[in-house]
Parts: sequence; structure tokens; C-alpha cells
Amino acid sequence: MLYAVGTLQVFLDARGRVTRLDWMRAPRHAPEVVAEIERTVRQASPFPVPLRLGKVVYTDTWLWDKSGRFQLHTLTEGQD
Repeated sequence: MLYAVGTLQVFLDARGRVTRLDWMRAPRHAPEVVAEIERTVRQASPFPVPLRLGKVVYTDTWLWDKSGRFQLHTLTEGQD
């Protein structure tokens, strides 16, 4: 069984750095999961440079198990 499901929009600048995180669906019952996801995304920065796109917005849906293991489902959208 999943412990938490969260959907997060990640905004990247032209250098692949995280500029903003917006929760579309935060697992409010598990604030430790929210904090860990945000820490993980910021720590992974910078991401690959979005050549010819400028900035990028992508959406991650995090499927989080009680063990701390997770699986991602990623969608890209909002490229400028």
C-alpha cells in the first residue's frame, strides 16, 4: 500500500536550476514526505540544460511507500 501520493510542479531556469516548486497535490498527512521530496528535487539541481527551450516546467507524481522507497511518474508541460 502507498503511504503518500504527491504531485509537484518543478520550474527550471535556462541553466537547469530549480527556481520554484508548486504542489498541485501535497500529501498533507505526511509532512516528512513533502520535506523529503522538496529536498531531493533541490539537491538534484542543476538538471540538464533545456537547450532551445529557455525555462521548463515539469510535473512529477511521487508514489511513496512507507519504507521510504518511491516511484516517479513525470510529465513535461509549459515549456517556453
